Amino acid sequence: MIFVGKAKAVAEWGQLRRVVVRRPGIEALFGLLEPFSALYERVFSLERAVREHDDLVKTLRRDFGVNVEYLDEIIMEAAGRSHDVYEELAQWTTQALQFTGYGAGRARRHFLENLPLLERDVLLQILVLAPSINFVKRKGTRSIMPFTTLRVPLTNLFFMRDQQAVGDRGIILSRMAKPQRRRETELTSFAWRAIGEKPVAAVRTGTFEGGDFLPCGSFALIGTGDRTSPAAVREILTQGVGYPEVAVVHQPRHPLLRTNDPMVNMHLDTYLNFPGEGLAVGYPDMLSSARTDVYRKAEEGKYHLSRRTRLSHYLTGQGFTIIPITTLEQMCYATNFLTIRDRNIVVPDVASNAEKVLANLKRAEDANPWKYHDLFTQASMDYSELRSSGTFFPNKPLARDHGVKAEKIRLSNITGAFGGAHCLTATLERA
Repeated sequence: MIFVGKAKAVAEWGQLRRVVVRRPGIEALFGLLEPFSALYERVFSLERAVREHDDLVKTLRRDFGVNVEYLDEIIMEAAGRSHDVYEELAQWTTQALQFTGYGAGRARRHFLENLPLLERDVLLQILVLAPSINFVKRKGTRSIMPFTTLRVPLTNLFFMRDQQAVGDRGIILSRMAKPQRRRETELTSFAWRAIGEKPVAAVRTGTFEGGDFLPCGSFALIGTGDRTSPAAVREILTQGVGYPEVAVVHQPRHPLLRTNDPMVNMHLDTYLNFPGEGLAVGYPDMLSSARTDVYRKAEEGKYHLSRRTRLSHYLTGQGFTIIPITTLEQMCYATNFLTIRDRNIVVPDVASNAEKVLANLKRAEDANPWKYHDLFTQASMDYSELRSSGTFFPNKPLARDHGVKAEKIRLSNITGAFGGAHCLTATLERA
């Protein structure tokens, strides 16, 4: 049963009520064939990644009573209830599937004739995979060879955070930065409309991804850089949010890299997150170097630049205590946790991620020692210290002193696609 309600999330630490997820499917297999172009960090076990995703969903439902819905089920159930929704889904499917070569016209006619016989989940798979079938005639009766090409399958669709953000006014539809992900918002926006969730804004110029948005009660943070552009931020400030204050954070370069690698901290939530009111978890070197422009909302409703500062100064000025993490922990998705309620989080098992992250970083260093040597050296030192002290996040004295309770989830495979518990969940409603 699909729960329908008003999408809203004023602060990251508000009690989590409703999230939408998508189980990794066959599309991820094609991402594993060439991880770099699929925006993955490394090769991983897809079978184990699916189990990890299932465990995350079970934890949210069983242990915390969160209403978790699957994107595919939302679309299929809506198409089953509404003829108009089904017709739109079928129309998109016919546009996504291409036929070329010998007898392409006949094949398309047969497909359209058989379309009503195809199950709704098949239609969805066609949308996700975007296949193109080229027919080559050979000698012999019905000797027609179908060569199937997938035109940029949506290998990252299971990272449900990024296709939208949800703030104090509702859903803000993203415009994804990478061409590989651009079609994802077609599916997610279709799902929101199908269940009556009308977005308050949709980014049309520039690019914006949900991992760059963190609601914080009396203010919101929006990260800019590789994935989110200033033009998109201007759109969001015009119609997407109503916070008294919005701080725009410029993506910092990793202090241990000699040239930039934006994937190391592609989104704001890869180096900062909030486990509770007045409490932040972050990587200090990035927080202290990230330039931050603070916009205040005036009486006429428009936002105006009020001052410029650094992110760490801004947070402490807002009364936040910062729990610092190491270089290695940042790379192991320590900040990519999902806050369930004030001081209760579900966090990737950072310690279990560490060896795979280090092995991947060593390969990067071998390929380009000038760029990655300092980063690999520091991460290796962090590993030795954290392992001997047993203080991998969330096992930090400061976190314990501030009452942070954490449920660790093993996500050592699915994080290979560059994301953790926060990235995997589209938060639609917080108390």
